[in-house]
Amino acid sequence: GNACDRARVPGGSSAGAGVAAGLGIGEIAIGTDTGGSVRIPAALNGVVGFKPSAPRVPREGAFPLSYTLDSIGPLAQSVTLCAMADAVMAGEAWAGLTPVPLAGRKVAVVEEFLGNTEPEVMAAFEDSLKRLEAAGIQVTRAAIGDLVLDMRETLAQGPIVPVEAAEIHASHLETRRAEFDPQVLGRILQGLDVPAPRYLASLRRRRRLVDALDARLAEGLLLAMPTTPMVAPTIADVTDADAFRAINALMLRNTSFGNFFDLCGISLPMPKAGMPAGLMLMGAHGTDAALLSLSLTMEPLLKP
Repeated sequence: GNACDRARVPGGSSAGAGVAAGLGIGEIAIGTDTGGSVRIPAALNGVVGFKPSAPRVPREGAFPLSYTLDSIGPLAQSVTLCAMADAVMAGEAWAGLTPVPLAGRKVAVVEEFLGNTEPEVMAAFEDSLKRLEAAGIQVTRAAIGDLVLDMRETLAQGPIVPVEAAEIHASHLETRRAEFDPQVLGRILQGLDVPAPRYLASLRRRRRLVDALDARLAEGLLLAMPTTPMVAPTIADVTDADAFRAINALMLRNTSFGNFFDLCGISLPMPKAGMPAGLMLMGAHGTDAALLSLSLTMEPLLKP
């Protein structure tokens, strides 16, 4: 169960990490993020979750889901703890994290990911943006709708994660298929039906799209949206298979954008009156340190 309400889902797939961080069982938890599995449980359990640029943290020793999209990141109750863990995992000496001025910085809202957002999450998101504006940040609209559409068309033609997961689990599908969770199995099996040319075309097209978005974020622009469009649903809400698929797709919608474009991203707890929700900020590939420093300055502004 969720750290704030055991009758609700914790988010996943790093569910235990989100709950452990939320309850303070340990100072730092580690998750793997292929489509949002660090940031989603962080948001739903009211903690900070950091997804680095994918190549930043070596993936040796972690069981893969997708060779292309996997990344490894920390969940904790503060930006500083996440930054410390990230430095260690990236093989860097910890030199501290310095807050940076917010005046003149730009945050662009990705309106394409605001649809079907629950009213309480949208209210917290708008409150968060107002607080950042009061601190000197310029809030604008992100003109990246063409890239969002290209991403969706690319994955519709040749999905990446199911193909790679099907290869990773090929022997398990032959010998232990009955042991898979049905919802997980269904998504892995989708990869068996994707022709190799479509998969390879998606990889090549993704590379071009990553470069295109990085160019638009070259001057330090951050993208902003709610981490998830809803707070944690109850466990009873997702026991039905169709309901699970619909809610799961909605939960992954915003975060998976960052994996496709290999952005670094962070989920910060938003001011709340009820269940937790996260503010997600994403920066260009390789700007991890700058994103963490800015997040350190923003963190106290978002306290209830």
